[in-house]
Amino acid sequence: MIRSVFIARNRNTGFHSLFEVIGSDNAVPATAPMDFELAEHLLRWGTLDELVTAISESGPLIDRSIYKEENRRLSISEVIEVVEEDINGACDFTRCNKDLLYLQLCLEGMSAMGGASSLYPSRASVSRDIERHGLIESDGLAELRRWREADPGCTVVVEPLEDIVLCRNLGSLVLRLMANIRSGSGDVLERSGFRHFDKIHRSRIAGELEDSYYVLPFLHNPSIDMTLNYSTRRFGNVFAYMVVDPLETRILGLGTEGDGGLFGAVGNAVLMPAKMGAGGPAPFFSVDWKPEIERTQLYLGIADGASQRDGAVAFVESVAAMLSGLTTADGDPLGWSVVGPSIFDDEPTPGYLFHSTAAAMFGAVFYRYGCIPATCKYCGNGILVKTGGKRREFCSPSCRTRHSNQKAAL
Repeated sequence: MIRSVFIARNRNTGFHSLFEVIGSDNAVPATAPMDFELAEHLLRWGTLDELVTAISESGPLIDRSIYKEENRRLSISEVIEVVEEDINGACDFTRCNKDLLYLQLCLEGMSAMGGASSLYPSRASVSRDIERHGLIESDGLAELRRWREADPGCTVVVEPLEDIVLCRNLGSLVLRLMANIRSGSGDVLERSGFRHFDKIHRSRIAGELEDSYYVLPFLHNPSIDMTLNYSTRRFGNVFAYMVVDPLETRILGLGTEGDGGLFGAVGNAVLMPAKMGAGGPAPFFSVDWKPEIERTQLYLGIADGASQRDGAVAFVESVAAMLSGLTTADGDPLGWSVVGPSIFDDEPTPGYLFHSTAAAMFGAVFYRYGCIPATCKYCGNGILVKTGGKRREFCSPSCRTRHSNQKAAL
């Protein structure tokens, strides 16, 4: 079987992108609800190998350009030309950077056991998976040539890894919040991995924002390790394969306006870096992670309102409204829309039309289709549980085993 998913690093930005081959007979994005098992694969991968497996099953999450300067979908011949130039050192992509890739892959948040998320990859797995899936490292060019020979009409989507990670982190977080909201808990945010930082604690770290927040490590922050140079004047058409304004800038507020109010598409949320007064990176959490992981994160803050439950509900509802209306720069829909029931249905009910695979994944979380949200009994990750039959309690066999070992040790 010819491989269809590869990874490479953009020479200009330092970030990584997936090269995802789409057969000429499978070029239409998903419009139907996503199976909950596939959705969970996309929400809970922890290594590059698991990501490649999930994307091979689902196809690209966002297969169209979000920005006018982007060019996500290329012909197979165009991609082969790009890769041939890369191998000769003349173009955009090069070998993966295992240290940077390790940071990019890290999942937000904490496990319910009080430590780093169980979905963090190991450095050993990153090195091993690069040799298997690296576009340059694993001779992906030969695979692409075989694709062109077997299916000349196939195309390749070059999808920024940062966007894929954001979809996983946001979807995983929303599922966990929805499960804890459903349980009736008052401390929803803390049960979901957030910690509270009031004005005094925040001023010691950032010294800028005056409000109080519930905070969660969320996403790799390129400004800390200087990965991403924002000078498009210097790098020319850097937007072609790894935009300097990634998907996150369409979703969450990135700071404060002059009056201190948040801006962004999610009203009670903000992305913030941890900064000491001198401007150096400082972690919020310090939960025995290796220092470079937490220092190079952006933190998701949910405003401290009347109650944790109300804040969580407002955040989830706002994310759903934002995602459903997400479009490309040209107005092409990427989210979902409501379609009317057929007059021939015995029990007419409205349905949803999903305009991208990412939307179908989030739709499986928000609308569930015969499932309910729950949390893993061991690690606290969100899971989708079928309403019929015996309900599972764990997100993975490893969590079931760890829970059993923990009980046996008591």
